[in-house]
Amino acid sequence: MDRIRLLLLLTFTALHPLAWAAELSESDAGTYEWLKEDRTPTGVLYRFSRSGNKWVAFGKLPGKDWKAVSCDPGCEYRNSTAKEIQTYFPPSFREHNELACIQSMAQVFCRFTPVNEPRSRGYIFIVLVTGKPLPVRTRRLN
Repeated sequence: MDRIRLLLLLTFTALHPLAWAAELSESDAGTYEWLKEDRTPTGVLYRFSRSGNKWVAFGKLPGKDWKAVSCDPGCEYRNSTAKEIQTYFPPSFREHNELACIQSMAQVFCRFTPVNEPRSRGYIFIVLVTGKPLPVRTRRLN
């Protein structure tokens, strides 16, 4: 009986789309802009790159200089867990998209790839400091 349970657990884990969260890759490094509800630009920019095994983020407000936003303890980006990703997206969205996210204590940055369009990618920020996770639309600039 224990072998059957183990086999069922392993099968479910292997088939479940969020059993292991996907990871962002070098191809996700770039500059992104936050968008308003009507999808017009806000002028708020984020630039993500990798330095060794770590993601590094710089932010820029309109009319201001670039500033490191991942430098203080707790502000480092790490891969989001599958459980965390489940709390950020409704089941209907998770069913139709492969998700990969990194997060700091303040925000989450995710790539989503529709399962029926694997060559298409989208990106979204989720602000965590608002009490309830708040999604922010974004577009990739480069």
